[in-house]
Amino acid sequence: MTLSIICPTLNEEKYIAQTLESFMAQQCNSFKLEILICDGMSTDRTREIVEAYVRSSANFRLIDNPNRKTPFAFNEGLKAASGEYVAILGAHTQYNDNYLQVCYDELIRSGSVGCTGRVITKAAFNNFEAKLAEWVMLSTFGVSTASFRATREGYVHSVNFPVFKKQPLLDLGGYDTKLERNQDNDMNQRLLDAGHKLYCTWKTKCYYRPPANLRALFKYAYKSGFWNAKSFMVHSRSMRLHHLIPFFFTTGLILTLVGGVIENVLNNSFYLLSLFGAVVSLHLLAGIAFATRSLKYNNDSRKIVLPFIFFAFHFSYGWGTLNGFLKGKKS
Repeated sequence: MTLSIICPTLNEEKYIAQTLESFMAQQCNSFKLEILICDGMSTDRTREIVEAYVRSSANFRLIDNPNRKTPFAFNEGLKAASGEYVAILGAHTQYNDNYLQVCYDELIRSGSVGCTGRVITKAAFNNFEAKLAEWVMLSTFGVSTASFRATREGYVHSVNFPVFKKQPLLDLGGYDTKLERNQDNDMNQRLLDAGHKLYCTWKTKCYYRPPANLRALFKYAYKSGFWNAKSFMVHSRSMRLHHLIPFFFTTGLILTLVGGVIENVLNNSFYLLSLFGAVVSLHLLAGIAFATRSLKYNNDSRKIVLPFIFFAFHFSYGWGTLNGFLKGKKS
C-alpha cells in the first residue's frame, strides 16, 4: 500500500530542504511513501533543490503546477498520486518522524476520512520580528482558540497537514480552484457535509513556521482576511464566526471614526470619537493582558510591543475581509 505526500511549493528555497528531509525521515511501517512536490514554476532555487532529491531517490517526483495557485497544486497531486492515501503537507512545516504513520493509524482507529497531528508554531529564525510573528500566532488572542494552531485532540471540523483517504477527495471533485486560500476549509466542510469524520491526534506533531517578519505577517493577515470574504461568498458553511470577528472590529472602528469626525464637525460633540478611543484602548488593554500572561511561559521583555502588533494584525485581517466583500460585490 502506498501513501502519497502532496506538497505545493512556490519559491520556497529557504525552507524546502528542511521540509524534504523531514519527509525522508518518516518512519513508515504500514505503507510505501511517494513524495510529490507540486511546484508553481518557482523562480528561485526551489526546483533545483527538489530536482537534486529526485535524482537521489525514487520516492520523489516533481510535478509542474503552471497555474501556480495552491488548489491547482493539490489537484495536480491528486491526479498524479498512486497512493490509496494522501498527505496534504506544507513546505513551511517540519514533521516528526512518526507523523505520517501515527496520523494513518489514528485515521483507521477513529474511522475518519482525514487525520492531522498537533500543530506547533515555531519561528523559522531567531530574530526579533520572526519571534514577534511567532508570539502573535501562538496567542489565542492573536489567532483565536478555534485556529488550527490551537486545535484540541478528538473529532474536529477542520484538519491541517492531514493524512486523507484519497477517493473521497476525488468523489467531491477535488479542491475548489476559485479559492486561492481556504481551499482546505472548503474541502473539510464538504467532507463533513458528505457524512465523513475528521480527527486530530496529539500523539504526533508538526512545526509550522509563521511569517518571518512583520511586513510578511501583516500581508498574511490581509490576504487571509481577503480570502475569508471570498470563501464566505463561495461556500459560507466553510467559514466560522472567528473568521469574521476582525472584520466586525475593523469595520466598526472605521465607521465610528468617520461618524465621529462628522459628528464633531456638525455638532461639536465627541461621543463617537470617545467610543472609538475606548474601543482602541480596550483592545490594547486586552493585548497587554495576554502579553503579560505569556511572560510566565517565555519571559522576554521585548513582548512589551505585542499589544500594538496584535492591534495591527487584527486591523490588517479585518481590512482584508472588508476589501474582499467590497471587491466581491463589484465582480
